[in-house]
Amino acid sequence: MFSGLIDEVQDRLRPIRSQMFPSLVLLELDDDALQGQVLRRGQPEPVTLDVPLPPLTCKKGMPLEKEPLGDLIGDLLVRDNLLDAYLLVALPPAAAHWRVVAWPFDEMPEDPLEALRQVDPDLRFPFSLEEATLDLQPLPGRPGVPARMLLAAAPTALVDAWVDVFNLAGAHLERLAPAQACEYLALLPLLAEAPDDELIAVLDHREGGCRLMVLRAGLPVFERVLPIGDEPLRLELERCLAFLRRRDPQARRLRLLLAAPFPLPPGLEDDLGTTAEVMSCEPYGSLVLKGLAVQETKR
Repeated sequence: MFSGLIDEVQDRLRPIRSQMFPSLVLLELDDDALQGQVLRRGQPEPVTLDVPLPPLTCKKGMPLEKEPLGDLIGDLLVRDNLLDAYLLVALPPAAAHWRVVAWPFDEMPEDPLEALRQVDPDLRFPFSLEEATLDLQPLPGRPGVPARMLLAAAPTALVDAWVDVFNLAGAHLERLAPAQACEYLALLPLLAEAPDDELIAVLDHREGGCRLMVLRAGLPVFERVLPIGDEPLRLELERCLAFLRRRDPQARRLRLLLAAPFPLPPGLEDDLGTTAEVMSCEPYGSLVLKGLAVQETKR
């Protein structure tokens, strides 16, 4: 009798407790896996959500099997007693395209998203801005340089599909964010200290390929998925960096960063004239999860 009464009281108190002391879950999605960790009172706990996804569950960032994905995420949240938590979620990297946008105005518009849609620049996305959900992040200003922002865009149909997944999971979805914007926020302290003539190449080795992101003078300038395998990776990476150096002769230095440890092709560091550094994301599970937490603290 008393146990049933206690259960009933706890059920009634759970929504109140979750509102007063909400737990946040940082969740990183990819086509072949998902991982996440709890952010409690601003402090990250160890990664506990870390599961592979069957082939073709997602493709190019689009969830193809929404019900199984929703069931999986819901089961994981129930397992870890997180069904009342709020989720901050990073979309798969393939879901979004990004550009650096320079504003043709003397001052930043009050509503940058609406202004961008009105200007409707040719960004060479595989979709129109009318069909896209947009995310804008301010970029560091420089004297005499127009205001710039990092634009990440994903097809609205893709974003809606992920919202459906989390509705099926019975989850409280607080935010969906592009992985590129999260990575950039996580890298900001390092970029602030980098010399202007330095190319920073970040390699993120995953099962589906090795993502290369290159930044210069605090701005992202290049992104590509490189093939896996010592020789293909070496050839494509050297080709990309040679192209960037030809396009920007003032970039005399190179810094090679690894988002997580993985074996580089033998002799690659000698060929590039640099030593790779493994980035420390601790206590976060990845650059993307760290960037999600940075977004939360900036709100």
